Amino acid sequence: MAREQSWPSTAALDLDDLLDELRGRAQASTQAQQRLSALLDAVMAVNAGLDLAEVLTRIVRSACELVDAKYGALGVLGPDGEHLVEFVTRGLTPEEHEAIGDLPRGHGVLGLLIRDPRPLRLGNLADHADSYGFPPNHPPMGSFMGTPVLIRDQVFGNLYLTEKIGATGFTAEDEAILVALAAAAGIAIDNARLFERTRRQRQWMATTGEVSQMLLEGRDEATAMAYLAHQARTLSRAELAVVALYDDNAELVVCATDTEGTASDTETTPDEHDTAGATTSRATEGLVLDDVRWRHLVAGRSPVLVVTREGEQADASLAGAVRQLDTTDPHGPTALLPIAIGTDEVGVLAVAWTPDAEPIVSDLLELLVPLTHQLALALVAARNQHARSQVALLEDRDRIARDMHDHVIQRLFATGLSLQATSRVALAAPVRARLDDAVEALDEAIKDIRHTIFELHREKAPTVLRTEVEDLLRAAEDGLGFAPELTIDGPLTSLTVELEADLVAVIREAVSNVARHAQGTSVDVSVVVSVGGRPTLTITVSDNGIGLDPSAPRSGLSNLRARADKHGGSFRVEPNSPHGTVLTWAAEIPAEPSG
Repeated sequence: MAREQSWPSTAALDLDDLLDELRGRAQASTQAQQRLSALLDAVMAVNAGLDLAEVLTRIVRSACELVDAKYGALGVLGPDGEHLVEFVTRGLTPEEHEAIGDLPRGHGVLGLLIRDPRPLRLGNLADHADSYGFPPNHPPMGSFMGTPVLIRDQVFGNLYLTEKIGATGFTAEDEAILVALAAAAGIAIDNARLFERTRRQRQWMATTGEVSQMLLEGRDEATAMAYLAHQARTLSRAELAVVALYDDNAELVVCATDTEGTASDTETTPDEHDTAGATTSRATEGLVLDDVRWRHLVAGRSPVLVVTREGEQADASLAGAVRQLDTTDPHGPTALLPIAIGTDEVGVLAVAWTPDAEPIVSDLLELLVPLTHQLALALVAARNQHARSQVALLEDRDRIARDMHDHVIQRLFATGLSLQATSRVALAAPVRARLDDAVEALDEAIKDIRHTIFELHREKAPTVLRTEVEDLLRAAEDGLGFAPELTIDGPLTSLTVELEADLVAVIREAVSNVARHAQGTSVDVSVVVSVGGRPTLTITVSDNGIGLDPSAPRSGLSNLRARADKHGGSFRVEPNSPHGTVLTWAAEIPAEPSG
């Protein structure tokens, strides 16, 4: 009877334990389901956008929320795979950030995860053998958990979590959830990086297309290179971009420099970009890079990335020479990229960054290299197109000159002979005088046409143009009785074909007037080409003769004035001191050569 009375009590006790165990398992299952749902929500949140900075921030926030961590961080490894170059945190206030100072570089336990990228859980950071300690003003942290973030089997960085809320340490379940989140984070980061890369590739392609269009449409190289330098610096997030091209004398000349902080870094179109504005430095334009190592760099056809850090000598390198053009910091990454295609060596594109940009430079260099290849192709194609158009222009001028010589001059000459014959038989003196004047006018017209024919055949290199002026003055010595003095200041390369012709014509006419009327003993001829501000060609011819005769014919001077007006310039004749005449002829040099 006693046994029968105790049996129901034992059965009831076993049933209560079983119910408690079922309730516990149900609760654990619910919690697991909730954490799994939270993990899925976190994965969705991490993959919600494609902006890399936002993705990294969402990853750290989701990790802290999933495992109830007070502090979280995502450390991004640099190109060397040994140091942290970016540290995205959660839990610290801006004031705490400022008080702590420099962010971690990867020492202590953080470095352990870099050297051995496997999940790690610690009850107390300070107890670990690799503990490096905390900097001043750093909040206390005990429990720790970390795991690597992999992208295509390569370590992108590490997730670090500290201070488990409501518990003394992180659990194995926390670790499993964090590892799962890190796997999803790797995919999200990879997608964001691919999106960013694709977006930048589109921007680079658009820049290449704009520059190619500018060159092939006939815009001058200086304008196109200024736009290129601005876009290259802006898109590569650099502080300096320099474009240097070989000139006709095979010298490497800086033609565009763009620096950070002097104007808005927003993207511009070629029409919106003001090449005379603040973004483009005029001070270095025209500078010759005469170090022989530049020639070796271009001939090597391979881009060079030079990274100098604090304490290293940088001034003696080519990168140092580039940074001295306009940057304030002598240290940091500098890319030197040859602009060449086939057998054509065109120039160099140099881009310099601040020291903290070192982690991103490798990716940007991969985008800059195709740009230089396309740029070289566009420059060579544009120059060949210009050369072909010049050949066609000269051939057309030859045809016009032949027609004028074979037809127009011969007809005028025949008309002049006919008028001369008529003059001999004319009975009235006024008629003979009128006929003689007509013959003289025809002679002058023939001279002008022959001069025009001569100018149509002109297409001189700068050195040939100078020689032509010198020969002209040497030929005038017989008429003058002495040798004129010649001074040329400025690059003759900036003159258009039409201005070259006018330069020779103006000097010829002015010196001829001195020989006929001045009766002087000296003539000074000055040619000044000013390329700063508004480019201008100024020709000054001064003598110490008797001065301008008011009754002298002015047809030649009227011609010089017409030539100046045609170029939006000026022409004046003034008395010289103490005696003589000063002739000043000026013309604007167009920004885009018309040839």
